[in-house]
Amino acid sequence: MNQPVIIIGAGVGGLCAAIRLAGLGYNVRVLEARNRAGGLASGLDLEGFPFDSGPYILLDKPGLDWAFGQLQIDPGELSLHLIEHIYHVLHENGSQSAFERDLAVTAGDFDKYYPGKGELYKNFVNRTFRVHQDLKPLTFRTHPSATDMMNPGRIGHIPFMFRSLGSVLDRSGMPETIQEGISIWTHIAGQPVSVAPSPMAFVPGLFHHVGSYYPQGGMRAIAELLTRKALAAGVQIDFGTKVTLIRVGNNRVSGVETDLGEQISTSHVLSNSAGIGTYTELLEGFPYSKKASFLNLPLQSPGVCIYLAVKGRNPPYYIRFKLKGKTCVAFVQPGLMDPGLEREGWFPARMIAPLDHESASAMGAGDQDKLMDAMLGDSWWQAGISAYRVLHRRTTYAWGQEFNLYRDSMNPVMTSRFMLKGRIAHRSPFVKGLYLAGSSTHPGQWVSFCAISGVLAADCLHKDMHHA
Repeated sequence: MNQPVIIIGAGVGGLCAAIRLAGLGYNVRVLEARNRAGGLASGLDLEGFPFDSGPYILLDKPGLDWAFGQLQIDPGELSLHLIEHIYHVLHENGSQSAFERDLAVTAGDFDKYYPGKGELYKNFVNRTFRVHQDLKPLTFRTHPSATDMMNPGRIGHIPFMFRSLGSVLDRSGMPETIQEGISIWTHIAGQPVSVAPSPMAFVPGLFHHVGSYYPQGGMRAIAELLTRKALAAGVQIDFGTKVTLIRVGNNRVSGVETDLGEQISTSHVLSNSAGIGTYTELLEGFPYSKKASFLNLPLQSPGVCIYLAVKGRNPPYYIRFKLKGKTCVAFVQPGLMDPGLEREGWFPARMIAPLDHESASAMGAGDQDKLMDAMLGDSWWQAGISAYRVLHRRTTYAWGQEFNLYRDSMNPVMTSRFMLKGRIAHRSPFVKGLYLAGSSTHPGQWVSFCAISGVLAADCLHKDMHHA
């Protein structure tokens, strides 16, 4: 085809789609609003310290390996540190729970405080991991259907899929503290455990049986590797170029317009911008009656983040959490994984407070700054740390501005209801020639899911072109 395939956004999903399509012989042009690739998986540098912008860990390595395999990228090109001491939770009642890479060690620690409950934890982890393994192949399909669940190895898991995470944990018989520790990631997503999807119960099985990883150089290393591969494949990436409109004619994509005044004709657009925003803000002539279902989806806020230089470290846990009511604060220490980050005794660290989208919107920037002041003033995170400097702060509004986020959000909250209803489709059911990739099209915001989504969206486009 003479016209290029336009990809909106050089996030992980957009980059994977670009590599896939270039490998299939397409002329691919990526338009990225920022001056670097990776989206929320990119990084920044402050006073000589490298920082991740978004994700804390690589949890689903097999999923990323699958995407790399489809793109003919050797997973060995990404240097990974296996995280042994993954996270620690300080609960509101003063109790603690800690999660190690080693299942037996974690269960043994639980037994010290709750005799006999460590075995319950091991049973829970092994049982949910078996469910995960049975359902894993569905991750690599563009839109799994009810028929896919009829497979003999999956049909027995249908009741599980209809439950919430809270329901799954309640059935485990484990103490509330252990349940809270397992469900800590619902706080990151800004969702109550009562509406979180049951597959979030897979997380402990993943880090015990598969492992969680920190890429050498931070999470940005994934985006940087993909960027190099895209450029080597002949993909054109235009940084500082924001798409403002997807043009449509006769119910088919006809081109895009940019904030630079450029009008590009194309019959195929793959959006790695926000799935909701693609329909509600970019797509020309999309009727409000159809927009309404997207506008009503609950959104996930990035919360607030403080970037620090700290003197010393607080071993051994890569992430420490403090819970207080609905408030959760995370302290992330990449220096524990990569001692080479040290600069004259100082290490980079981040303090993050996830917020649900409604609360973040109601607070305003001033109140969010006060929240960050309070986070710094609470000494729980300072054990082993003799001094700190604040290098940068981000409110939810700053996140939105810097990353061109839809309504200062990362993606739709993956509630159990939304997961069952079906994520936003890779192939648009509304407009021909429009495809979507990114966290909105897969159940979660893991980097691996974004990579998988890019491959699947590209394959949808190629299939349509092949049968056109």
